[in-house]
This record gives sequence, structure tokens and C-alpha cells, in this order.
Amino acid sequence: MLGTIRSEIYKLFNKKSFYVCALILMLLSVISVWGYKELLASQLGISSDFLNLKEMGFTGWDGIKIGVGNVLIINSIFTSIFVSYEFSSGMNKNLAIRGKNRFVMYFSKMIVSMLIPVLYTLLSALTSYAIASHLWNTNSWDQKYIDSIIIPIGVFVLVQMAYQSIFVMVGYLSKGSGWATAINLALSSVIFTKLIIGGIDHILNSWFGIEESVFKYWIGRFSSVYYEYPLKDEIAKVFPWVVSSYFVVPAIIGSFVFWKREIK
Repeated sequence: MLGTIRSEIYKLFNKKSFYVCALILMLLSVISVWGYKELLASQLGISSDFLNLKEMGFTGWDGIKIGVGNVLIINSIFTSIFVSYEFSSGMNKNLAIRGKNRFVMYFSKMIVSMLIPVLYTLLSALTSYAIASHLWNTNSWDQKYIDSIIIPIGVFVLVQMAYQSIFVMVGYLSKGSGWATAINLALSSVIFTKLIIGGIDHILNSWFGIEESVFKYWIGRFSSVYYEYPLKDEIAKVFPWVVSSYFVVPAIIGSFVFWKREIK
């Protein structure tokens, strides 16, 4: 297992798409932080040159919160490429023919994929903070913000890692980077998932009289909880169970299908 994980890490850092996606993420972080100030100035009806966000109480943490919101979509794209490439290049077939354990292959890929949101979140956070410091003049933090940033970012990364379990499963089920990217982008879209889950809720309510909303247990519900840390009691009670489920269930489904499926 350790040897396979080292091999996956080597492949991760040698893929050009990893660095291309990182550059795109940095650009999106810059645009998001810059655009936020411009949008706020437009809403207030003044020039952004006369808008002092620091005097309005904005800090570097606010810049980070805005910037890291782009991480999920970039994760979905790169993970789809990272997983599906093994099928298109014939690498999975070669490893299977040589007798490599398929569960080892699957879980090594999944474990290394968990590094992606960690690295991308750190990159986006640093970029967003640097741009916010320059454009917003928020180049310093009170100690209270430094003390409170680690747990919210940790919550955010945990949610992204749970998503990775889904993205890896989709990559192994679809085998094609096009399909995997399309499905994973849809799953990471708030609008799409709300439409689908809204439809499921309607069916459950109309046909079976179940009033409990499925959205309460959808991982996407927790994508922005880091904005309002500490977590509300309602969210804090279900958060560990939901995140754990999205780690475990897709991993079981994906690894079982990969174990049973013929690799062409």
C-alpha cells in the first residue's frame, strides 16, 4: 500500500494539469476578491477607490473566505482528470494484469486525492489573503482572527475531502474524463443539486408523506458553514455523521464496482 501511495503522489505532482488547475485557482481567487470590492462599491453607489473595507471591519479572513469558495469546482475538474487518466492510458489494465490488488489501487488513489483539497485550499487562502491585503489594505489581523481561523479552515477542508470520495468514485464508475468531469461539476454545483434534491423532496413529500428534507443530509449543505463558524447546534449535531458517511459510502461503492468490473 505504501509503495502504491508513493507512486500516486509522484504521479500527482508530475501531472501538468495539477499545476494548470492551481494557476486557474489562483486567478479565480484574485478575481473573486477584487470583484467583491467592486460589487460592494457598486451596491453602495461609490467608486471602489473611495471604499475602505478595513474601516468597515473587513479582515484578511474575509478575503480568504471569499477566495476559497473556488476550491470545490477546481477539485472536481482535476480529480476527474487524475482518476480517469488511469483508464485512458491503460495503466489500470496493466496493473490489474500484473496482479496488483484492486482495493490497493483504488484506496491509494483515493488517499492521495485527499491531498488535493488540502494543497489547493492553502494555495487559494494565501493568494486571497495577499490580494485582500493589497486591495483592501487589510495587511494585519487581530489575535482573535488568528486564533479562530484554523478550525473553520479545517471544517472547510474536511468537507472538500468528503467530496473527493465522491469525485473518485465517479471517476472509477465512468472511466472517461469527459463524463467524470461533467458529473462531478454537476455535483459541485449548488443550483443543480438544489434542483435535484428539491425534486426528491417533492416526491418523498407527495408520494410518501415524508417531510424531512434530503438536503439536510447532503454534503453540499456544509460547503459554506465555515463562513459562520462556530457551527449552529442544528448543523453541529449532524455534521460528523454526514461527513463520515460521504467518506465511507462512496469509497465502498467505488471500490466494489472497480473490483468486480472488467478493465478494458
